[in-house]
Amino acid sequence: MDNETRKKVFVAKVAEYNVNIIKNELAAAFSALGVDLSAFVGKKVVIKPNFIIKMSPDTAATTNPAVIEAVVSLCNDAGIRPVIAESPGGVYSAARLSSIYRTVGVDGLPEKYDCELNIDTSVETMNYPGGKTKKMFEIIKPIADADVIIDVCKLKSHSLTKMSAATKNLYGTIPGLTKFELHAAYPDMEDFSSMLCDLASMLCEQKNVIAVTDAVVGMEGDGPTGGSPKKIGALLVSRSTFASDVVAANIIGFDVSSVIHLKEAVSRGLIPDDIDGIDVLGAPVDELFVSDFVVPRSHNLGALTFFSSGKMGEIFRPRPYVTKMCRACGECVRSCPQHTIELSGGRAKIDAKKCIRCFCCQELCPFKAIKTRRNPILNAISKIK
Repeated sequence: MDNETRKKVFVAKVAEYNVNIIKNELAAAFSALGVDLSAFVGKKVVIKPNFIIKMSPDTAATTNPAVIEAVVSLCNDAGIRPVIAESPGGVYSAARLSSIYRTVGVDGLPEKYDCELNIDTSVETMNYPGGKTKKMFEIIKPIADADVIIDVCKLKSHSLTKMSAATKNLYGTIPGLTKFELHAAYPDMEDFSSMLCDLASMLCEQKNVIAVTDAVVGMEGDGPTGGSPKKIGALLVSRSTFASDVVAANIIGFDVSSVIHLKEAVSRGLIPDDIDGIDVLGAPVDELFVSDFVVPRSHNLGALTFFSSGKMGEIFRPRPYVTKMCRACGECVRSCPQHTIELSGGRAKIDAKKCIRCFCCQELCPFKAIKTRRNPILNAISKIK
């Protein structure tokens, strides 16, 4: 893919989750970007949604089923039988996948269209000699075997990376609990962001990747699962996950340098440092700008670097805590990469001394019982105008 193609992002105004409207906008986007799905007939095409957790579509934690259906329909029109494949947080099992497909509203698609919901939990190794931080990844088999990946993500705030969209969604190609192992292996945010860039770069270089961002209704606040739905009214399409994310960040008012993996991508020369270097097609971005998008409380204040490193960082960095909403289901215990959580007295308990602040527990709590606590000093400073 040439550099000019990498810089193109199509933006559509989409006010509601109507399958026909979304399908028409996607068809226009593909045409504008030179994407001919019929060229992939006979190839293995995988739709990679964001089904991070078993939550209904109205929570805005997962890709809306209307967007998935529109993509499947377009594939069928082109003579393609796509596979929908995801590795949600937690245990990667056929039973868990089937349960999530039901909850997020896509379980009926194989009855309506020629498509498949993946329940194969096999894993393959993909090598990436050009990786800066990581040169080998365990990847779920459908993705490893794919010729084409349609990355159908959800635009959300994120307690660890500030924003989740097309690039971060590819972290879901890592099988189940292996994601938590990577959090433990790369607790430093710069190392983690570098690893994310290696993963996305590997997939984009070795596969045909088409990024489709569901930003009709996004999530703000303590995402990627504990935040609140936010009407944005947009759909983004690009051949570059990184370029797409630059535009997405601009729409919700995030500076590119404040999103860890995008800052790393800029340093590698993968994307420009702002939207001026992106060739935006379709709707004007300024007409979709969201001025009051709420950032996650856990996000470190970029200007206060003194408070976010070394011993001071241990004191001032935000941390997860368990509220009275906890039902002692044990999901956080199973998902913690450092094994710092235990059930005691009918509630989860986090060992703060061992916590690496990856926020996996908050991300996967089905009851939104884990919140973020900021140091009161930083909290006060952040409110100064």
